[in-house]
Amino acid sequence: MSLGIVLAVLLGAAAAVGILAAFGRTHRSREGSFSSGALGFLGSASLSSFMLVTGFLIAGSWSNLNSARGHTWDEARSLNAAYTDADASTRPLLRSYVSEVIGPDFQAMTHGDASPTAWAGLDAVRTHVEALPDSAQRTTMLSDLDDVYTKRQIRLADASVSLPAPLYPALIGTGMLVLLYAPIAGLTFQRREAIALGLVGAVVGFGIYLVLHMTHPYSGPMHVTPVAYQQSLERFTQLSQQS
Repeated sequence: MSLGIVLAVLLGAAAAVGILAAFGRTHRSREGSFSSGALGFLGSASLSSFMLVTGFLIAGSWSNLNSARGHTWDEARSLNAAYTDADASTRPLLRSYVSEVIGPDFQAMTHGDASPTAWAGLDAVRTHVEALPDSAQRTTMLSDLDDVYTKRQIRLADASVSLPAPLYPALIGTGMLVLLYAPIAGLTFQRREAIALGLVGAVVGFGIYLVLHMTHPYSGPMHVTPVAYQQSLERFTQLSQQS
């Protein structure tokens, strides 16, 4: 992750300096002989376009992230209720399932998949409960498990959520437009100007990297962690001690 950020910043800075080197050597660029009104319009339009696309992607990605995080807590609460209602023979199976969620399941979700072992673990809980003698407790346990299955399906659906694909090339294009505006406005390929625009390019590169790595709620620098299920295991221990 850190290497990716560094590379994105360096690429942004290099792109900015490269654009300046390519377009900042012309007579018009050196003289700055553009209409001030046209330059003002181009500058505000390019910056506004980049901010609009970036803001939309950040807002959408952040909403998806918070929604996915909330769904993990919903499933964890359902698991806590299932463990509370479960008999002594079922509780170890529920604990095993939660351990599978924390490990293989979350690893698979970084790629948009689900762990077959976690599915098998939850199926094993249901098979065990269905084999128990008919009773009010067994009915309650099956109802609790149905709720867990539903919450698990919702969580897995979050792993494949995405925003409209055309927005990502638009993000990169508008970022390049912001950098291209500088030589159009008259910035020349001199050391001081190159350093200044290089810093702007570094910020643009970092912003693009951050947005592109917020698109998946279960991977990237900011992602959903299995803390809800870790707390469920702690709660399971408390409930077992109270029994």
